[in-house]
Amino acid sequence: MTLAADAGATAAWPWLDPADKGVCERSWSALLRAGALWRGDAAWGALAIERGVGAPSGRSIPWAGWALRICGRVAAPAAAGDAAVAVALVTAGGVDGAPDALARGALAGRLLAQHVDEARVHRWLLGLAELAEASWEHNPVVAGAAAARSDAGGAREAVALWTAAALLAGDDPAPARRFGEAVTAPLWLLDGLVRLWLDPAVPDLAAPTLTPLLALWLRDRELAPPLLRALAGERASPVRRREIHGLLAGRPYRAALAARVRGALASARELAASAPRARPSERGLADAQREFVDALGERLRFFEGLMSFRDVIGAGAALGPPRALGDLALADDAGADLRAAVAFLLEAAPWPESWELQRFGVLGSREQPVGHWFVRATILMALIEIGDVGRDVRADAAALLDEIPAGELRYFGDFRELPPDADDLAIILQLIAATGAARERAETWIEVMLANVGDDGVVPTWFYRGPAGPTTPGAAWAGDDCSAVRLNLLAGLLSFDATRFARLIDANARRVLDAASTDGIQGACFYDGSYTDLAFLRFARLYRQHQEGSLDAPRAAEIATVEAAVLSRMLGSQRLDGGFGTPLCTAACLEGAAMTAAPDPLLIERGLRYLGERQLVDGSWPAEPLYRTPMKHGREGHHQGRALTTALCARGFAAARSRLRRGGERRA
Repeated sequence: MTLAADAGATAAWPWLDPADKGVCERSWSALLRAGALWRGDAAWGALAIERGVGAPSGRSIPWAGWALRICGRVAAPAAAGDAAVAVALVTAGGVDGAPDALARGALAGRLLAQHVDEARVHRWLLGLAELAEASWEHNPVVAGAAAARSDAGGAREAVALWTAAALLAGDDPAPARRFGEAVTAPLWLLDGLVRLWLDPAVPDLAAPTLTPLLALWLRDRELAPPLLRALAGERASPVRRREIHGLLAGRPYRAALAARVRGALASARELAASAPRARPSERGLADAQREFVDALGERLRFFEGLMSFRDVIGAGAALGPPRALGDLALADDAGADLRAAVAFLLEAAPWPESWELQRFGVLGSREQPVGHWFVRATILMALIEIGDVGRDVRADAAALLDEIPAGELRYFGDFRELPPDADDLAIILQLIAATGAARERAETWIEVMLANVGDDGVVPTWFYRGPAGPTTPGAAWAGDDCSAVRLNLLAGLLSFDATRFARLIDANARRVLDAASTDGIQGACFYDGSYTDLAFLRFARLYRQHQEGSLDAPRAAEIATVEAAVLSRMLGSQRLDGGFGTPLCTAACLEGAAMTAAPDPLLIERGLRYLGERQLVDGSWPAEPLYRTPMKHGREGHHQGRALTTALCARGFAAARSRLRRGGERRA
C-alpha cells in the first residue's frame, strides 16, 4: 500500500504523490490571477484540490492525482496540471461551498480550453452531462439503497478522468469513455471498502458513499437479512462496529464482493487490451489503463486479505465485552425498553411537562389558558392499549373524565374563545369506551357535536354551535375540515357506539376516502403524514372489526383498498438504520406493521432496535412536534411534549413487540 505523507497512514489508493497538490495548486492560482473566478471560488477550489489528490491520508478517491499521472502520459506538464484541476472541479460534488455541476463544468472547460479547441471541450462537457454524478442519500430507504448501482451512479467522475487525457491528446474520446464506464463500479465499491475499514471520519459507518457497497449485498436474498439486522440502530459504538465488521468480513460477503469487482475489472482489462494504439498518445493511454486495472486489482486483494484476517479473529471480536451476571438477555431488550417507558410515564403523571401553557395568550387574548385534558387522555389511552402496566390507569381515566364539565369539552378548558372540537371528543369517546366511565356525561358532549353536523352528515373540526346556541364569541378558526381529526373522530364513534352513529360514520368515511390519493390522505391540517396514515389504519381496523360483527359496512372494500396503499407506502419507507424517520414516525409505522395480516418480522425487529436505541436512559423519548397550535406573537408552530411523545412511541413499540412475539392473528 502507498504511504501517505501525514503520519505514515496507510493510503487506500494507488498513484499518490505528495507533489501532486503543489502542481494542482499552481494551475488553480494561475486561474485566480487571470481573474477567471468569482469571489469565494478560491476556498472551495482549494478543498476540491485537496480532496482530489487523496487527502486526508489517501482515503478520498484521488481523481486529480490520477489525472495528473494519466494526462502526463500524453501531454506537457502544464497541460496535465490544468487537466488535473479540471477533473478535480468536475468531481467536486459535495465539497463545501462548491457550485452546481454546470458552474463547475464551465470552470473546468475554461481550464482545458487553454490547450484544446473550444468546440471539443464543449462536446466533452455535453458528454459528461449525460452521465450521473456520484450522489447517494445519507441513510436511504432500504428499497432505494438496494436499487443503487455502483455502475449507474458516479460514472461522470470516472469518464471525466479518462476522457480528459484523450481530449488533450486530440484522440477519439469514445474508447476512453467506455473504459471509464467500465471501471466505475469497481471504483465505487472499493471506495465503500475504504469507508468501511480505513476511514476514521466515518465512525457510524453511515457515509452515503457506502451505499453502492451495501447495495451489492442487499440485492442478495441470502446476504440482505443479516446485513439489515446489523445496520439497524446506531453504528458508532465499538460493539456495534465490531458486529458489522464481523458480519461483512465473512466468507459469503467477501465472495459476493470479489465476484462483482473481478468481473468488472476483467471487462475493463479487455477494453484496455483492445484500445487503439496507432498513435503514441493512444499507446500511452492504453498502457495507463492496463496499469490502472492492475492497481485496482491489487487494492481488492489488499481488502480481501484484511477482511479474511478480520474473519479469522471475528469469532471473539464480535462478541464484545462479556455481560455481567444478572444482566437481561439480549432477547428481552425490547421488553426492558418498554418497561422503562411505562415507568417513566407512571412516575411523571399527570405529565404537566406536556401540557400546553400559553403564557403569551392565544392570538392576542389576555388570558393564559392551559390545555391538558387532551394530552392526559392521549397518554392514558396509550397506557390502556399497552396493557398491563402495573397500575389501574382506568381509575386515572375516570378521574380525568370527572374533571370535564357537562357540555364543555374544550381543548383549553374554560377558555371560551376556542370552541369545542372533534379531536378532543374523539379521544374522550375512546377513553370512555375503554373504561366505561362517564357515559352519561358523554351525551352532553355528543349533543354539541350533533348540533354541528352538516346536511350531508359530515362533522367539522370545530363545534361553533351547541344545543343552547353559539359555543364561542370568538372568530372562526382554521382547519375546519382536517382529515386527520376526522379519522380520530371516526375511531371514537366506532369505539363508543358504531351502530348508533352508522350514518355519521358512513358520511365521514366517504369524506376521508375522497381525500385519499397515491401520495397519502390529503387535507390533514393539524397533523403530519405519518400520524394521518396511522389514524387511517386505526380507523380501518375498527371498521373491519365491526364489519365482522353486526355493522353494515358499505365502504369496506374501498377502505381495504386505501388501507393496503397506506401500509405499502408506510412500510416501504424503512431506512437502512431501521427507522422510518424520527422515533415518533417509526413508532407510527411499527404500529401500522403490527396491523398487517402477515408482518415482516425483520422489519419489526429492525424498527424496534432503532426505536429502543434512541430511547433516553430515563425511559423517555425526546419531545417531537405532534400537532399544530398557535405560538406567541401570532405565529404558528407545533405542540410537543416528552411524555406525549413517549406515550405514542411506547404504544407503537408495544404493538410491534406483541405482534412479533405473537405472530399469527392480528391484534384486536
